[in-house]
Amino acid sequence: MTARDDLALNGGTPVRTQPLDTSHGVGVIGDEEIEGAIGVLQSRSLFRYYGPDFKEHANRLEAALQQRFGVSHALAVSSGTAALQLGLVGLGVEEGDEIIVPAVTFIATVGAVVSARAVPVFAEVDESLNLDPASFEANITEKTRAVIPVHLSNAAADMDPIMEIARRRKIRVLEDAAQAIGVTYRGRPVGTIGDAGAFSLQLEKNITSGEGGILLTDSFDMYDRAVRYHDQGGQFTTSRGGVREHTSGEPFIGVNLRITELAAAIAAVQLGRLDQIIERSRVNAAAVRQRLGDLPVDWRVLPDESGEGGSVTMFLESPETAKEFGKAVRAEGVPAGQMYGGKTVYMNPAILAQQTAWSTGCPFHCKEHPTTRRYYEGLCPRSEDLLLRSLTVPVGPSLTASDVDDIVTAVRKVSSALL
Repeated sequence: MTARDDLALNGGTPVRTQPLDTSHGVGVIGDEEIEGAIGVLQSRSLFRYYGPDFKEHANRLEAALQQRFGVSHALAVSSGTAALQLGLVGLGVEEGDEIIVPAVTFIATVGAVVSARAVPVFAEVDESLNLDPASFEANITEKTRAVIPVHLSNAAADMDPIMEIARRRKIRVLEDAAQAIGVTYRGRPVGTIGDAGAFSLQLEKNITSGEGGILLTDSFDMYDRAVRYHDQGGQFTTSRGGVREHTSGEPFIGVNLRITELAAAIAAVQLGRLDQIIERSRVNAAAVRQRLGDLPVDWRVLPDESGEGGSVTMFLESPETAKEFGKAVRAEGVPAGQMYGGKTVYMNPAILAQQTAWSTGCPFHCKEHPTTRRYYEGLCPRSEDLLLRSLTVPVGPSLTASDVDDIVTAVRKVSSALL
């Protein structure tokens, strides 16, 4: 029997049959989160500003975030996407501005740019699968207003060169740390290095409230614009006759991106678990990488390995090998796959067609700010190649030593047969 015959994919015995628990925040939900949620329901005060027995969970969460991350202002909102949208509003992005984003990211990064009536400009990623600083600078034009470095899958982007370029070229920086809350870069929490940072509290994130988001900044002016915009412009009167507190700025129309007291109560408990979640995930990921370090693959570059939050991604020789390798590992009972199905974000049909809810088939621009930007396969060839050759094995804080053994055994088994 050959090594190929032994693969579960070809009828052999799989390494494991029980699903691996690679969850993060949701996997450690316990009595405290349950008690917090029940307490809000019992108070009948689910709205963030008032109620019959108001507990101020949202306010307390924001105060805890300010202390935890060492920032002047924290705003808890309805989602990570909302946090990105508010970051752009806070930065004063205007219609027709160009915003540079990495080619590898979740569509929400692009959606936030388009919702601000700005134009996304896609830059290459490097072997960290995060924004390549050189490509960022190469894509700057006279219309560039901001850059959104994304800290993808618990690994920080290389922020020092990104910040040097941004400051020298007078570009604002909004960190998309939706997938990396708790991660650090050279001792600094991601999301606190640029002008502002956005986190997600969605179910798959390091900590969760089901849905929710966080915006951090040290700039009062930015916070003031964001907090007003997220609450209908900060100028409407409640049914009880009270006017929302806002402090400055000319009136403008906003939207409702507020967090609920229920989500805030859960998120506050999870925030207290964050350090433990990151540390356990980091230990498990490091063990997998170290024990598989002799495989004939290239590993994802981690700009700050000591600060990453638990990420295991390798690059195979070719897209075909990566696809076959991932299929074989999954057959062994270990989850593995390519981020975003191996496709850059601009390959989404809506982005290729520049199609929005308000303008079908029209470019991302207004008449006063025309753009010649086009999106197409091959736009960022290095990013496309890296993504297609990548394979990610998810890890989490709940993995046991035996689980890590199974991951290592499964990957080695497949490697012996295919590489």
